[in-house]
Amino acid sequence: MLPFIEKKLQDNRLVVDGALSQHGNARVKVEQDIAFLSDRISAMQSHPRPNTMLIEHYQSMLKSRESVLKWLLDGCDDETSSLPSKRTA
Repeated sequence: MLPFIEKKLQDNRLVVDGALSQHGNARVKVEQDIAFLSDRISAMQSHPRPNTMLIEHYQSMLKSRESVLKWLLDGCDDETSSLPSKRTA
């Protein structure tokens, strides 16, 4: 395997409950999103004329990101982390 590919594979790993997981970069990105959204919501709420619809939208996005982070930290069950090979109607 080429060194840069091996390095990339290692960078994408995260240890969760003692097991190696492939979701390291995803976790970092989600944590960054949560920090950004939290800061943005606070700034918008302190504005003299806050846009409540936009704040609610950002709060919804924040809730979604927090759910994803919880899922990543819980270990991403193999059943839920892979798509089924065939879809049924």
